[in-house]
Amino acid sequence: ARGFFAVMGVTIEKACRELQEAGAALVGSNCGHGSLQMVAIAREFKKFSALPLLIQANAGVPELRAGQVHYPETPEYMAEMGLELARAGVAVIGGCCGTTPGHTRAMRRALDKEWKKLNGHSPA
Repeated sequence: ARGFFAVMGVTIEKACRELQEAGAALVGSNCGHGSLQMVAIAREFKKFSALPLLIQANAGVPELRAGQVHYPETPEYMAEMGLELARAGVAVIGGCCGTTPGHTRAMRRALDKEWKKLNGHSPA
């Protein structure tokens, strides 16, 4: 496999190095991929940077259905993948194209529940 690249063809390794040299406070990725692919991308970022990581996945790869753009990931699936992103070390988890308030609420509920399970209290 060729690996992952930014839209302009930059590797994750090069992006991390140059962003850190430029003084970035965090690194990450948004758009272009669904949640499962973003988990793999997050793990790749963690190989090359100790900075906090931000990931904002699409609600799946867009599909054209009856002339309308449809994003196939359900809020429940994005919530599961949000937990996987957290386990992969992602500090800031959000959504991009196709993400609705319902997706965001589901991710937040799942992450809050996991946080409480691990820490004995709700996050601040």
